[in-house]
Amino acid sequence: MTASAPVPLSGDVPAAVADRVLLQVGYRRAARYSGQVDAACSGLVLTGDGALAKAGQLREEGFDGALLVDEARYRVAAATDEAPFPGVDDGPAPLFGDPLEHLMLAQLAFADVALAPTGYLHAGAKGALEAAAARVRRVGDPRVVFTVPVDASWLHPGPLEYLADVLRRVPGPKAVLVGGRPDARGGAAGVVRLLELVPGAGVLRTGLGAFGGLARGAGFTAFGVDGSMRYTVPPAPPQPASGGGPGSPVVLFPELMDFFLGLTLAKRFDGEAPACSCRQCQGACLDRFTSMSQQVPAAGHNASSVMVWVRQLRAVAAADRAVWWQQRCQQALDGFAVWNAWIKQVPGFTASADLSAWAELPGRRVVARQVG
Repeated sequence: MTASAPVPLSGDVPAAVADRVLLQVGYRRAARYSGQVDAACSGLVLTGDGALAKAGQLREEGFDGALLVDEARYRVAAATDEAPFPGVDDGPAPLFGDPLEHLMLAQLAFADVALAPTGYLHAGAKGALEAAAARVRRVGDPRVVFTVPVDASWLHPGPLEYLADVLRRVPGPKAVLVGGRPDARGGAAGVVRLLELVPGAGVLRTGLGAFGGLARGAGFTAFGVDGSMRYTVPPAPPQPASGGGPGSPVVLFPELMDFFLGLTLAKRFDGEAPACSCRQCQGACLDRFTSMSQQVPAAGHNASSVMVWVRQLRAVAAADRAVWWQQRCQQALDGFAVWNAWIKQVPGFTASADLSAWAELPGRRVVARQVG
């Protein structure tokens, strides 16, 4: 039985996305994941400059799950006082109306809610934050999410409280993306503190924080299906493509709650890999993803495994989710010693800073309180 959201959301979180962990995917790879989404508890956040067109294509093909469009303009430009929405405020002006409203309506033709295309908010960019908030308030559409891609420095005491105050003054849904490669422990603690101040806010483009956030009172979250979708970097000039690349897909090892190259798993387990019971694998072993020709089934395994976590988390009583998630992360952290003893290899598996941060963050029952 699905548990209710941990706080009364007072209509600020649209029902189409409330209490969901969505999968954040690059729009070009959407087809790998759309068939693995559990429509009852998840959905997709299509990401990149072609995301809107891909959303229309998915709807035409019959995808009926929760769907959001993130064109990721924060990856190429910062928000300013004069142009908080890059590419919208400094692009061709429509004949009438607010260009932001035009874009939001275009998203809503296919998406369940529209993500305001706020530029990257560097440290101290208070004027840009206030300008973006004022514009979203003027649009006044409860289907528009005030999306704030903030540098990690905004999660420090002082800036965090200021950010929370601005978010609370904007009616309707809001969501945060954290950029700048934050310290894992400080980042997790900062997100939790922000959710205490702004319960019901969304957390997008993250990793284990998607589950930690939902467990701590987020209205909805998005788990990045690959490394580039699990963090946000400040805008920078385009870089030339590097040569080479991995020789195998990245594979989620659910027991350790982390991703490893398929070739790495095959080498570490040396023919004795555990079987996986996810919908994609159906009992097959995890050492089979050893070439890039296995990218699609590997993506299916990753998505199917994440869906298991989503269902497990939502089955926990809402007030107990934070404790459950902390214990689940600690169990995985303890498992590294067990699995390394099993494989008897040096180097063995090494826990990620993200997992350690959520395992060490004290869990406590989330007490429901009214948003306002």
